[in-house]
Amino acid sequence: MNDKDDFRPGDVVSVRFGGVLRHYGIVTYGGRVISNSRRYDGVISQTIEDFSNGRSVKWHGWEPGSEYLALERARRRLGHDYHLTGSNCVHLVRHARGRKPTITQIARGTFEAFRDMAGPKRS
Repeated sequence: MNDKDDFRPGDVVSVRFGGVLRHYGIVTYGGRVISNSRRYDGVISQTIEDFSNGRSVKWHGWEPGSEYLALERARRRLGHDYHLTGSNCVHLVRHARGRKPTITQIARGTFEAFRDMAGPKRS
């Protein structure tokens, strides 16, 4: 089991769930993690202990000098809704680290935009 002192603000961390899947978050100050969780239906800040829920936490690195910006981007997302294909933990971490969306994320966003433009279905 990892301790909150094992990580620095801006680190990307994850825990395994569902066998092969991982849940990602960004470490903040005071041993907390910001993540986008289906369990809590949105972006939350929680202790590293609550984030791990007894599971081992994997460290995925950080980028020196960019931690402040990553933390600020993650903080601005607090309270936003969770959506499996449009706003999940991977989307949050990629956004916070300043990474471009994946092609799957772009395709899903395009699909959602066209669906919204079509408006409600009429009987």
